[in-house]
Amino acid sequence: MMDAAHTPPDRYQLAEEALTEALEQEEPEAQASGQTRARRLLQWMLGSRELATLAVCILLFALFTAGNPRYASVNIILDIARRLTPIALLAIGMTFLMVSGELDISIGANFGFCSILLGQLASEQHHDPWLSMVIVVLVGLAIGTINGLAVTLVGLPSFIATLGMLAALRGLGNALTGGVGTYAKDTEQSFYTFMSGTLPGTRIPNSFTIMLVCLLIGALVLGKTKFGSDVYATGGNVEAARNNGIDTRRTKLICFMLTGLLGGLTGAMQFGWVQYSPGNSGIGFELQVIAAAIIGGVGLFGGRGTVIGSFLGGVILSMLTSGLIMIGVKDYWDGVLSGLVIVATVGLDLLVRRGAARALEQAA
Repeated sequence: MMDAAHTPPDRYQLAEEALTEALEQEEPEAQASGQTRARRLLQWMLGSRELATLAVCILLFALFTAGNPRYASVNIILDIARRLTPIALLAIGMTFLMVSGELDISIGANFGFCSILLGQLASEQHHDPWLSMVIVVLVGLAIGTINGLAVTLVGLPSFIATLGMLAALRGLGNALTGGVGTYAKDTEQSFYTFMSGTLPGTRIPNSFTIMLVCLLIGALVLGKTKFGSDVYATGGNVEAARNNGIDTRRTKLICFMLTGLLGGLTGAMQFGWVQYSPGNSGIGFELQVIAAAIIGGVGLFGGRGTVIGSFLGGVILSMLTSGLIMIGVKDYWDGVLSGLVIVATVGLDLLVRRGAARALEQAA
């Protein structure tokens, strides 16, 4: 009879020991995996430009509301939404273009010229406004295509090419109108009632809804498609992108075309909503669009930025205009504070990124 101390363990005991040993080995791995996930979450929270921009939006809203409680009213929020719509629409195309490493300073002139052109076609020439809108959008697309070809085929720097387009469009706009504004006629037509109307049962402007749909599509294309990856790669390192088989010229051309198309769409929508186009329509608007993109985190030298970030940058600029008026600041301070917000937001972004780097070093 064998001694109990030397009795071989049965198979259940062996299985339990094996399971215990496996769990002991997995515990450090699970902890390491948890730490990795925590570091990634920390990196996203501290390094996200969108979160930093959103924080600025919330802070501004709180400050303006504290200065004047009526700032939080529905009417003011709707006013912000209306101001935001053209900026955000144009910023979608500008985001694609700047991420690809290019710039279009004619976007304001494109927007203004297309608004003037729709007024001429629909009001002065008495064409159907919907048909006129299609023509105007195609004209905007053609403007973007010309800009793109000048850069990708001729080899002009985008600043020079679009500066020339800006001057040409301003001249064409003045030639069409003689510097006089154009008012819409027969404003009971469906085009005007739709563009100036709201979603049924709500006070949300239809134009704002169109902008949100375009924003969603733009965000998905830039963030989730191969073309979006090509745009980031082209702006990040154009030579490396070419070496990896990306047609960088085609990518940039499409970005210019998209920007031009959105310029035409925004100009048409603006005329339909306001039902008036001044002779100097769109002057200075390119600065607001570029500022919205920069505030939202789009890199000046390409390869970085998101559509959502540019949208939040547009929200900040739109909030400033209404907010300053509500707290009694004179209109001409708008530009000064807009510049300060740009500097402050970019500075906050640098601080956030440095904080993220330090936090990750400590977590490692």
